[in-house]
Amino acid sequence: MSKDMLGSLVRVLVTVPEHRLGLVKDVAHKLSSRDGDEWEPLLKECLRKERKPVSSAEPVEGPPDLRNTGQTFGDWLVAREKLHLFLTGETVVLRDMFAIPDELLSRTDIIPVFRPAGATNRMAMNWQTKLGMNSAYEESPGVDEYKNAGGPEQPELSYISRSVRPDEDTLGKNARSPDQLIAIKGKKWLNLYGWSDANNLHFLITGEYLDSGDTWTWFPEDRLQGDGEVACGRWYSGNAQAGFCWGRRRSCRPSIGARVAIPIPLKPRS
Repeated sequence: MSKDMLGSLVRVLVTVPEHRLGLVKDVAHKLSSRDGDEWEPLLKECLRKERKPVSSAEPVEGPPDLRNTGQTFGDWLVAREKLHLFLTGETVVLRDMFAIPDELLSRTDIIPVFRPAGATNRMAMNWQTKLGMNSAYEESPGVDEYKNAGGPEQPELSYISRSVRPDEDTLGKNARSPDQLIAIKGKKWLNLYGWSDANNLHFLITGEYLDSGDTWTWFPEDRLQGDGEVACGRWYSGNAQAGFCWGRRRSCRPSIGARVAIPIPLKPRS
C-alpha cells in the first residue's frame, strides 16, 4: 500500500463515529481473509445500492434460510437480526445497540439470545408458529402466568452455551432444584422466553432443537403465584413441538438442568 493511500485511509478512519468502528473492523477482516475475493463483489454491490429508510424494508415471505450461517458468534448475531426482521418487520443491528466485547465475536461455542423491548412469553409462542412449528404444549395455567412473562422495558441481549443439552454441571449427579440454582451467587439463568428464542435460532442454523433428547431445562426464575411452581421446557420430537410444564421448586431430577445466560449491556445513549 502506498504512503498516500495509507494516509488517506487514516484520515477517513478518524472521521468514523466510534459506535461504527466495530463494523469497519469487521469489513476489514472480511476483505483481508481468504474469502476476501467473495466478499469484495458483495460489498461493492451494497455500496452501489440506493439507500432506503429502515421503515421501507421489503416484507419477507417466509422464514429466512440461515443454514449457511458461519460458526462465529458474530455470524449468529447477524442471523438473529435476519430472524428479527422476519418476525417483526423491524431492522436491528445488535452490535450498534449492545456493548459486545470483541473477543466474543469470534467464539464458536455460544448462542445469542435477544429479547426486544415488550417481547412477552405469548409472543414467543406466536413466533414459533410463524416459523412453521406446531403450537407449543402449555401445561395449565400456561406461559402467560409465570413471573417474567411480560416483556422488558428495554431490549435485552445475552448468550448461552451452544449445546442442545443444559449445562453439564446442572445435570446428573450435579442436578439441583430451582431453589438451589437461584441460591448460586453470580449466575443468571435462561428463562422461558430465552429458551424459545435460542431454540428457534439454533434450529434454523443447525437443524437441531434444544432438549430434543432426554433432557429438560429449568427456568428457575419463572414461577407461578402461590407455591411458586417453576417452569421448565423441552422439545417433543414425537409431536414436533416445544413443551412447557411446571415442577416443584425443590424438585431435583438428573435429567432436568439449567442454562447460564450471561447478559450483555446496552450501549449508553450518546
